[in-house]
Amino acid sequence: MTFIPTGSQALRHFADTLDQQAQRLDRLLWRDRGQRSTTAEAYRLSASLARQQASKLELLERQAAALTGGWK
Repeated sequence: MTFIPTGSQALRHFADTLDQQAQRLDRLLWRDRGQRSTTAEAYRLSASLARQQASKLELLERQAAALTGGWK
């Protein structure tokens, strides 16, 4: 059986991946005086935005399922 994620689940997974990449970049590109990499910060911001959109999308998915008598 193949699991196909919903859009919100896919966005959350993408956000997790971005966070992992940000942590990796922090380790590789750590700057003097403890400053974080600007690239890693951009990844973190993207992950945060993806999580926000995932929450909105999940709400829409639930509303659509309720209207159509879906499985959620």
